[in-house]
Amino acid sequence: MKNSTSSRSQDLTPQGKLGEGGLHNLLGYQLAQATIVTDADFKRQCGEPFDLRPVEFTILQLIQENAGVTSTRLAQALAVTKPGVTAWLDRLVKRGLVARARSDTDGRAQLLQLTAAGKEMVVKALKVLQEADAVAMQHLSEGERKILVELLRKVAHGRALHRKSATNHSQDFRQVV
Repeated sequence: MKNSTSSRSQDLTPQGKLGEGGLHNLLGYQLAQATIVTDADFKRQCGEPFDLRPVEFTILQLIQENAGVTSTRLAQALAVTKPGVTAWLDRLVKRGLVARARSDTDGRAQLLQLTAAGKEMVVKALKVLQEADAVAMQHLSEGERKILVELLRKVAHGRALHRKSATNHSQDFRQVV
């Protein structure tokens, strides 16, 4: 009798070697499996040494690249609530990594900048994360690495389309019921 587990090694879970079945072609499942690797790398290479959480590093990097950004824009970029991003910013300000300044044109808006310590941390953290990524993807060719990153960016940039589609489907469902 034939075992239901696939004999192809690429159809087996990375650890435990169980057959994936319908999971094999699901984006979310494969992303979750890859995230196990990248989360462990982040924690070991960046999280513990710099006392940073992934979202904090992301915020620091976004402020570095977009000096003067507001917390509202950061919240939109991260798909979190403004109070949520404010809590993260408060922690980074308290650590002396981020500074807030009132906008000259809109007194209500606070513009965000990295401090010298924040800039130094971002540069160091980005370097170790890039090295960890290189190790995590060492079994891929240069072209495969570029394709993987570009395809994941396309999935992420489709977020607005996905949200619109999900809204339309739920409206369609309500009309049927």
